[in-house]
Amino acid sequence: MKKISLVQIKSNELVKILEILGGSNLESKLLSMGVFKGKPVTKLSHIGLRGPVVIKAGRSILALGHSVAEKIIIERA
Repeated sequence: MKKISLVQIKSNELVKILEILGGSNLESKLLSMGVFKGKPVTKLSHIGLRGPVVIKAGRSILALGHSVAEKIIIERA
């Protein structure tokens, strides 16, 4: 399966996180928000060209910066 980032999919699409690029610091920060490898998430919206990406992870709704969302590699569920 082709590796794609979270910013490349359409809104309201359910995906599973394969890996998080960007080191252990980013990984631990996302883990504290409930976003980790293997977690199913739904992309709710993408604001502007390089604006925040809004996702739903479990019962939480999170807005991630564009550069952070680019580092989250996913596969379609």
